[in-house]
This record gives sequence, C-alpha cells and structure tokens, in this order.
Amino acid sequence: MTRIDSTEIKAQIKKFIYSQGFSKTGFALCEPFVEEEEHLTKWFSDGFAGPLDYLSQKNILNPRHVLPEAKTAIVAFFPYARPDAIPGSALGSLKLSRYLWGHDYHKILKSRLFRLLEFIQSIFPNASGRVCVDTAPIMERKLAVRAGLGWQGKNTLLIAGKQGSWGFLGVLLLDVEFEPDRPFEGNRCGICSKCLDSCPTNALEPFRLDCGRCLTTWNIERELNTPKFVSDAISKTGWVAGCDICQEVCPWNRTPSWGNPELWGDSSCLHTWPSDNLYVTQTQWKKITNGTALRRIRFRHWMSNLDTALGKKNV
Repeated sequence: MTRIDSTEIKAQIKKFIYSQGFSKTGFALCEPFVEEEEHLTKWFSDGFAGPLDYLSQKNILNPRHVLPEAKTAIVAFFPYARPDAIPGSALGSLKLSRYLWGHDYHKILKSRLFRLLEFIQSIFPNASGRVCVDTAPIMERKLAVRAGLGWQGKNTLLIAGKQGSWGFLGVLLLDVEFEPDRPFEGNRCGICSKCLDSCPTNALEPFRLDCGRCLTTWNIERELNTPKFVSDAISKTGWVAGCDICQEVCPWNRTPSWGNPELWGDSSCLHTWPSDNLYVTQTQWKKITNGTALRRIRFRHWMSNLDTALGKKNV
C-alpha cells in the first residue's frame, strides 16, 4: 500500500480520536530511533535503569520489534488529573499518584484504541495494527514528540504544550503508511529547573531519570531492598504509591487540560481515609482496588509502603 497523504482521511481519524476522550493526537512514522541510541546507551551504562531489569535497549529503540510490519504510529494524549482530586488534600491522608485514581487506565485507553482500529478498518479493510498502552517495549514519549504532541521535559515526561503533562499516552501501530505530522522541535523548559530541584531523592538530571532513585520504582514497581534514602523520602513526603512532585511544580501544569470525571477519576477511600485506616485486610484490599491500576501493587507491598510512609518500619 502506498503512503496515504489524504488530509481529509487523517482529519476524520483525528475527529474520531477526540470523540474517545483524547485531547491531542498525531501521526508518526515507525522508523528506529537512531538518534537516541547514544543517549540510551549511556543511560543504561550509567545504571539509570536501576532495578527495572525488564528494560531492553535493543527492543525499545525500534517500534517494529512490537509490530514488524508497522509503518505508522498514531499517538494520542488522554488527560487524567482533576483540579478537585489532589493527593494528600484530605485530612490525615497519604498521597497516591493522580494516575492511580479511577479505573485502570490500561483498560480505558485500550478499549478506545481498539475502537479506533475498527474505525480505520472501516476505511481500510485490510489494515492491521497493535494497541500499546504503557506495557509494550516502545518509546511512547519519543513517538509522541515525533508525532508533534509536545516535548520531553527535564523530568523526562511528555509535556503537551499548554495541555501540560497530566496525561496518558496511547499508541496504535499500523501497517498502513500515513503522511506523518510535523515533529515537535526543541523543548520549552528553558532555564526552569523546578522539577530537578524538587525531587526528594535527586533522581532527576536534565532530561534523564535515575530509576533506582525514583520513589515510584520502589513504592509501585519493586518491593524488596528499598534503599534507605528512598524509604526516608517516602516517610518525609507521604507518597505511599507513586509520586507527582516533578509534575506538581511544573509551570506547564498551572492550567492544564483536565480529565473528564465521567471518563476518568472516580474517587476511592484510599485517597481520603486517614492513614491509619489504610491498614486493610487482604480481602478488603482486593475489593477496594478491583478494576484499578492499584492492583499492580501487591497487598504485602502496600502494607510495607504504609509502614514506611508512617515511619513504622525499621530500615
């Protein structure tokens, strides 16, 4: 199939994407990220992957490791934060990242991206694709930059211009080659270093994250052998699941695009209960976290996080 350069068809596809709750979208070619190889090699050699041993430099540099016949990546930004849902705002509560509020975002985004694939197949019946939401070994943020959605900030997160960074990225890889959108050039962080200065464990360097020092690595991704300086930071800040500090201080998030509460952001007692009430039973944990991204944290890990955040754990 030759490259599709019809602006009308692309406009129809984007209109459909916006109807699914996404606020920004773009088309990118699925070429390998050759220009990122040196940067990524140094990142790995410096040990910045930390305990995330499932990461593979070879795979993530090329989207076609996920779908060999991929020609186009459609990348879409889905806002999730709400101005009335602020971690730690309830009296005596601990802090859980905003992306953990509401239903499991993997399911929300995947269902919408599968609808998008079906819509595209109604135009191109022989088209095939792969839906990717956070778990596939691809560089979603780099694809988003290539698709023109925004830039990777000094905190390494995708900043979608005035829409800010409170958003999930969904990717649909297609074997149909569309005319790509213009990539976003440069970045607009300027001399600002608020995210770097505010990180409680100094996990951030400009445009580089040391995963071994990031709170989220230890209070969500990895349970055992948490470094003492990380445990101390969790106790000091109260971030019991994830950490939003580098986004909270970012000037681009002063007036971002807010998530639609009808699509995202149901409340949970875990965000509002006083900290001592969060010591639930395993059965209660399963019930409370049913259908949410918090299921990623095992019950034993949750209890350990609570002890750490409340200074009840000997480390």
